[in-house]
Amino acid sequence: MSEPFRILQQLHDRGVAADIDAATLSPAEVVKGHASAWGGPGNLYPIRPYTLTPSALETFIVRERIHVRIDGLGEDIVDLHGMAIYRRHDPHSATELDWASSTITAQFLSLQVTGHSEIFGQVKVSNTPSKSEGARVKPSPAPDDGTTMPIKDCITMIYPRFEVEQLGTTVDTGDQVVRLESRVAMVPPIGDVSRTSRSYALYDSEGRQLGELIAADIEIGNLLHHVPITSAVVPAELARLLA
Repeated sequence: MSEPFRILQQLHDRGVAADIDAATLSPAEVVKGHASAWGGPGNLYPIRPYTLTPSALETFIVRERIHVRIDGLGEDIVDLHGMAIYRRHDPHSATELDWASSTITAQFLSLQVTGHSEIFGQVKVSNTPSKSEGARVKPSPAPDDGTTMPIKDCITMIYPRFEVEQLGTTVDTGDQVVRLESRVAMVPPIGDVSRTSRSYALYDSEGRQLGELIAADIEIGNLLHHVPITSAVVPAELARLLA
């Protein structure tokens, strides 16, 4: 059984819900979450701006919006909802280990979101577990004097797969990683929206281009599950991808 599936199964077995007693999941206290989070109550520990948090395995509600063109079917904007799992690594810094100067990396373990389109029918989007995927939050120097800003740059790099009902097959971006960007004031980035800045060709399993991912964004909602871990070292392949 793969690690993401095992984690999802554990969530199912534990009956995770917004009104669950978090003491049954972890020693963390229940908090209301950041005001910008769209998912309502349910975060499992205090999430404060400009504050470093230790490494952890975490599960979030996510919303994704994709603007897609499929040859022979048409073009549509589709809203999708589901869940994502990250392994967040220890923060590190070349100087003082504080929020402003630290870099934080998270490994993307699983993404599963589903939506409906009048043109495409049911659409499912998932990540590609066989490839390194993740996010990096790093210091953002001010353009005038180079001082470190409290708001940090965030990039997310994933290889999404799109299962399109009316197409009858799954398409993806091939070897091209999809880059989404945002600016964050906290980690985990509750309420954050990361967006693409360019389009990506979509291919079938035989490498034929069948359409285009014109634009996409991913919004982080409630923190559903939080498991502190002693340490988490960034895999070398992921570090190269996010460099």
